[in-house]
Amino acid sequence: MNLTRFLSLLASFVLLSTPAWAGPIDAEKLDQRLTTLADQGEIVGLAVAVIEDGEIIFARGYGQTRADGGPVTADTVFRWASLSKGVASTTAMQLVSEGKLSLQDHVSDYATSLRLPGGGERQSTLENVLSHMLGIVPNAYDTRLEDGRSPQEIREALGRLKAVCRVGECHTYQNVAYDVVAEMVESVTGRAYSDIVEQYLFDPLNMRTASLGRDGLLASPSWAEPHKRNRRT
Repeated sequence: MNLTRFLSLLASFVLLSTPAWAGPIDAEKLDQRLTTLADQGEIVGLAVAVIEDGEIIFARGYGQTRADGGPVTADTVFRWASLSKGVASTTAMQLVSEGKLSLQDHVSDYATSLRLPGGGERQSTLENVLSHMLGIVPNAYDTRLEDGRSPQEIREALGRLKAVCRVGECHTYQNVAYDVVAEMVESVTGRAYSDIVEQYLFDPLNMRTASLGRDGLLASPSWAEPHKRNRRT
């Protein structure tokens, strides 16, 4: 399965899951609505692009990148946040399509740091990770990232939690545990995760300003810095 077909299938799933759109988007009305929301303080910062038939027909930014000013433009870079999971899953599925990974591969088959209650990493598959079915409490140890601990250390500590269900039996949303996908990608390719993402995703889609990690974000000419509506950082 190539990248174009995979993304097309993903788009089809999204379209089937949402109400049908009757016609083309009125870019002028969209702009007016978003401008109003930004003026009312409902939007701190937002960049929007509308694509029709493979062409960008509208692209604009709203709000500010910083509390003391700096307009958001169509070129402003935002943090990935949980969109990084889509990056990880798409990259992993590219390797699955090439036969380098399998959805049924176990986490313990690779050099990874994830540990789960009762040795659950030996039963957990790539599919379980991607579908958030690892048998631990939701958002396990997310706050520990703010304590300055390494993600690898936190993933190892997950093994000391009490299981809430068997692996594959319940859905519990994860962040720290999900990042084991990157370790599996690095283990099977022998290359840095960031290099693989560039090869399989960023370069084919011409995502010139996209990057992984803090350095790329801070080096961007325009990036959305955390701030509040009352202009206090």
